[in-house]
Amino acid sequence: MSVTATASAVAVTPGDPITLEVIRNRLQAIAREMSATIVRTAVSTVISEARDFSCTIFDAGGNLVCGAATVLFHFGVVGHAVRNVLADYEGDVAPGDLFIANDPHHGGGLHAQDVILLKPIFESAERIGWAGASGHMLDVGGMVPGSFAPSARDCFQEALRLPPTKLFRAGALDRGLWRLILNNVRMSDKVSMDLMALVAGLNVADEKVRELRQRYGAAVYDPALGAIQDLSEAACRREIAELPAGEYVSRGWTEFDDEFFAVVCTLRVRDGELVFDYAGSAPQCPYFFNSKAAIVESELVIRVHQLLTPDVPFTQGLLRPIRIEASRGSIVDAEPPAPVGAAHMHVGLLAMELGETSLKKALACSPSARRARITGQGGTTGLANSSWSWRDAAGKPDAMLLMDGNGVGAGAGLDRDGINLTGSNYGGPGLVYPDVEIMEQSSPVLVLYKRLRTDAGGAGRFRGGASYDEALTPYGVGGFDGTLFGMRRYLPVNGLFGGYPGATTRFERIDAFDSLAKLRRGADVGGRSHLPRGQALANNIGGVRVRQGEVFVFGCASGGGLGDPLDRDPERVARDVRQGYVSRAQAERVYGVIVRRRRVDRRATAARRRAILRARLRRAASPEAPLAGKAAVSGASRALGLTVAVVHEARRPLTACCIRCRRRLSRAPDSWKRGAAIAETALGPASASFFVAPVTARRNPRIVLRELFCPQCATLLEAEVVLEGTPIEADVRPDFYAARA
Repeated sequence: MSVTATASAVAVTPGDPITLEVIRNRLQAIAREMSATIVRTAVSTVISEARDFSCTIFDAGGNLVCGAATVLFHFGVVGHAVRNVLADYEGDVAPGDLFIANDPHHGGGLHAQDVILLKPIFESAERIGWAGASGHMLDVGGMVPGSFAPSARDCFQEALRLPPTKLFRAGALDRGLWRLILNNVRMSDKVSMDLMALVAGLNVADEKVRELRQRYGAAVYDPALGAIQDLSEAACRREIAELPAGEYVSRGWTEFDDEFFAVVCTLRVRDGELVFDYAGSAPQCPYFFNSKAAIVESELVIRVHQLLTPDVPFTQGLLRPIRIEASRGSIVDAEPPAPVGAAHMHVGLLAMELGETSLKKALACSPSARRARITGQGGTTGLANSSWSWRDAAGKPDAMLLMDGNGVGAGAGLDRDGINLTGSNYGGPGLVYPDVEIMEQSSPVLVLYKRLRTDAGGAGRFRGGASYDEALTPYGVGGFDGTLFGMRRYLPVNGLFGGYPGATTRFERIDAFDSLAKLRRGADVGGRSHLPRGQALANNIGGVRVRQGEVFVFGCASGGGLGDPLDRDPERVARDVRQGYVSRAQAERVYGVIVRRRRVDRRATAARRRAILRARLRRAASPEAPLAGKAAVSGASRALGLTVAVVHEARRPLTACCIRCRRRLSRAPDSWKRGAAIAETALGPASASFFVAPVTARRNPRIVLRELFCPQCATLLEAEVVLEGTPIEADVRPDFYAARA
């Protein structure tokens, strides 16, 4: 009996997992083979080294079956592009066609440089699937090299915009469209090779998927694709069912110079679904970071998957119980002609992070085993990106995207410190940072130092991971021109459940400092202490000129801590000081740990920690609605997070109390925050005695650190950085508490 006949005789049902898993793993291998082909074929370091691309395989209806990538955030928007093609080209999709799209406003990717290529897969005349590939191109036109344009005020200024369009028809390249594209981009030789690398990856999928279906036959293969998605959906719904119904709110701001734009996410857990509602977010603005609902969904569903179902294949089935709601014309779902050049970054990643944080708040109120995956907020929303351009010896334009700006630290874990240089403990931006040797070989730069940033990660029982601190100078050219598109100049990444925020982003240019001449004389310029203080640069600005001998310095923001810093093991703090993660000032002022001769002074540490607890209550205001005494537990307890317990007291409503000392904070349904002692301190010199992190102070509006303490034991229950005047919000409202009296 032939292999095909044997396989076709097996019915594909959840009760027959073997055939199903063989098909799923074969599809996954095909996606990885697509990726390997692209890496071997592409010429830019953004794709061949940093791996800023993705590969996906869909069924005939455009539903995701599997993907392979370093940038998982692409998966959802590529599926969105397939559905746009199906809507725009109904009845006009034929064998050999291949589509291109890049306009976020119409079926494109995360941003204009993330060009999407799609190929329908046919067996005879029947369409049996789609293959997708998305990759970051060095340039797609517009007003600045690299196509990130902070000064753009509408989408027409940003880049060449392509809705889903046929690049190949019946296997033949549309040479007119091809010339049109290359005529509108810089570095067209590199862009053309990278685009054709994506085409090569799609051709691999086209061949291999047809072979797989022919091997098993349509009667087995086609139902298997649906079953794979259904199983993923069922697993996701099971995890959602363990979350307590209710509402969970998170709030943040995106910055542009001195303006702040609110992003608000309310997660509603109801009827086996997660609804992420962004009502209350700012209207769309004239700046390049407006986002789209499809982009927010594409980024957020990855985090939901990583939190709730990390051991389940990522397919369209995982998206079915998840819904994104955003008002058209808001900063979260902007309409043309709003600029969207960084739609995936400032607002998109913040909306993702806030949705993820709301989900963590729900998890912290649940008995789910997934509570172990709770982390502080990650540094993914604190990127320090920049792109640089110059002319080579032949006078041709060239450019690089400095991928090290993605080297942010993760938020702290529930039982461990955050991972260095990756925005999340679940995988971060997914990028690979090119080695210094590769950077210097491919671009005219000299890296003076590249190291981990001290005090970057937010303090806590477990601290956030470290981020990059880096300095470089032009080498072999007269200078280069840059565009900076960083996040969090003023507002750091918050911690969670008593953890402090991390560092903010810093850009500097050191002028009148001939670094190359000093190197030739043997001077040491390989450390920050050997360089003079530079000129601070705005986070979103173009036209930054760095001349030969001048130095560009940047420090990435980093993730927040988790838990009260005074609960951190002093030996861990001492080790952090020895290894350079934490300064002596932070060890003493924030962690209350005295390190002498590289060892913990235990008596001095105990005294210092007692002094910090007393100082907390001295600077805090009395509770708004204080409750006296400790809660007398008469029934099973639940939680409103990791720092606040909910207990049954005889003949009384549910009581929220400090999880450490059981001091009463509130009675249901009142917010526990009304019973907390609250301190607000402007970031900067006023907060330096108890909050040590590299941050930038400002006056109007002021950025304040808001701390909520237990009024009895002074445990730090919550810490967040907000704009001055931001109301205190009842952000955790599970039905078991908020709906009770």
